[in-house]
Amino acid sequence: MRRLLALSLLMLMLPLRAEMPRYAAVFDAPNQRMNVRICLDAAHARVRFAADSEWAMRFVSDVRRSDDRALEADDDGWNARDWRAGECLGYRADIGAIAAQHKQDIGWKLGDDLVAAPQLWLLRVDGSDADGADIDIELPAGWSLSAPWREQARNGKSIRFHIPHTPPDWAAAVAIGHFDEERIALPGGQLRFVVLHGIDAEQREKLRAWLARVSRAVLSAYGRLPLPDVQVLMIPVTSRHGEAVVFGQSVRGQGNALQLLVDPAQPATEFDKGWVAVHELSHLMHPYLGDRGSWLAEGLATYYQNVLRGRSGLLTPAQAWDRLREGFADAAKAQYDDTLEQAAANMHETHAFRRVYWSGAAYWLTVDRDLRRASGGKLDLETALSRFRDCCLPAYTDWRPDDFVAKLDELLGVQTFASRYREFAALKEFPDWRKLYAELGIRTGSGAHLQFDGAARDAQWRDAIMAGVTRSASLPAAATRNRRPSTAME
Repeated sequence: MRRLLALSLLMLMLPLRAEMPRYAAVFDAPNQRMNVRICLDAAHARVRFAADSEWAMRFVSDVRRSDDRALEADDDGWNARDWRAGECLGYRADIGAIAAQHKQDIGWKLGDDLVAAPQLWLLRVDGSDADGADIDIELPAGWSLSAPWREQARNGKSIRFHIPHTPPDWAAAVAIGHFDEERIALPGGQLRFVVLHGIDAEQREKLRAWLARVSRAVLSAYGRLPLPDVQVLMIPVTSRHGEAVVFGQSVRGQGNALQLLVDPAQPATEFDKGWVAVHELSHLMHPYLGDRGSWLAEGLATYYQNVLRGRSGLLTPAQAWDRLREGFADAAKAQYDDTLEQAAANMHETHAFRRVYWSGAAYWLTVDRDLRRASGGKLDLETALSRFRDCCLPAYTDWRPDDFVAKLDELLGVQTFASRYREFAALKEFPDWRKLYAELGIRTGSGAHLQFDGAARDAQWRDAIMAGVTRSASLPAAATRNRRPSTAME
């Protein structure tokens, strides 16, 4: 008996054991607050509930244990000792105040629609299980929610999601408001499409049809969506220079999402001319590679924003090659003192975006050509990325860039990616794109139009790159819509 008692006391003294937290949240629409409970099934000697930062603690109030026992507050969280099995922590989160910040990766308010980073209103349980958490959210009648989380079930007013575990500093957005969510079914997954406040039915249909068209471009890589479930948030804005898509970003916190700032007043033809959506969708094909690997990540998206549009009819192949030529030629004009890897690591301080993006694009074009040439067309970039999708995506942790290219080599049984990676990372000048274009049989003719030499060494691989996927890929199915019901959530 004494041994059992001693063992029980020892277990209570140990740090928090791996456990999946259970969240329950009820949205208080009149006060724009979320009432949240976090429950843990096991007993613990100590549990720490962490806020995103000391600054973020201002959005959380009325923090209390279910039995009203003491909590110890520190700089960015609360500590609970002698946690009992099945106990819960309750608190209120001010979603309206987060949305009122009107800052990227924090929150926005658009009419009645609210967007708030979940890291600012979902307290973390330090030491909790790497498998993530489950959350049940209850919304009042007429309200909808869009999140990067994976939906598990609906029961009356409540929706259950699974929240994957990702690093706490990865951005994410949860939208709550009066909107419809449409699901565009694709081979391999779905896009969950939401347009926030302020558009009419005609504009919404224009945006939905455009998203379906650009998703076809992504399918021209290897015939499938890279990820099974992607949140797509479109935020209406008024562009200053007539752009249809003003800004876009791929975000990976607590799932996978795209955020696009669009001007719904622009004509459909302007949307089709843009590259931003295809660029951001292409980021779904790789894991997060950190600052040091940003030239790989942004280079892949820059390469594919042109190649995939050339394959899918948004550009002609000649136009796609010309867009690449323009980018290479412009980035090659500058003189550089540091290596490409150094430039990528410091890109946000030095603003060397053009060099990083377009050097990376030259890397992927070079690797794509190398694979096709060496294998006689049996291997290509898409084969490697398709196999990476099957083995390693979704990726909820960051990858070292050298590990990523080594994995691509392993999947194809080659050394092409890593050897070219070392070569390009060490460059202190822009890659020799002119030599590459000459080998592909692409040169500038009269009137600045490109000419294509069918007798060039790599002419057949040039044409194969723009021909695209040979695997069968069906077109996106008709979108389904989760409409706001008259009484409660479905």
